[in-house]
Amino acid sequence: MLKALKGVRGAVFDTMVLIYLLEDHHRYAPVCEALFRLAEAGSLSGVITPITLAEIIVKPLKAGQPELADRYQNALKNLPNVTLGEFSWKTGVMAGALRAKYGLALPDLFQAACAMEHGGVLITNDKALKRIEEIRVVLLNDLMPIST
Repeated sequence: MLKALKGVRGAVFDTMVLIYLLEDHHRYAPVCEALFRLAEAGSLSGVITPITLAEIIVKPLKAGQPELADRYQNALKNLPNVTLGEFSWKTGVMAGALRAKYGLALPDLFQAACAMEHGGVLITNDKALKRIEEIRVVLLNDLMPIST
């Protein structure tokens, strides 16, 4: 099902991968679920960044549901074969260089810099990130089964 990931051993999961999964998005939830099954099976090592954590908890906190934000945070901590990435000084330098070159949003470029630092791909559905030449960006649309 995920032929576009053939040979890929590591990936940074952009925020939307988790949002689509948590919200059971009618189109994307199945492919997002498949990504986490690959990680659980040890076929793919995943990384979730502090950017994703921050973005994931915004909606429940705005809705006055801190307990849901806590559940999301605990769920992220306990995903099999998915690590919680941290940003280093080097990550900041790379994100700044990418911002200077591409002019994209800094949170997205921290995701990309984390993928560069961890030697993996960035899995997202943000087409603008495909402009980044320094890493391989895989769109969720690229992972979707071809319908006939």
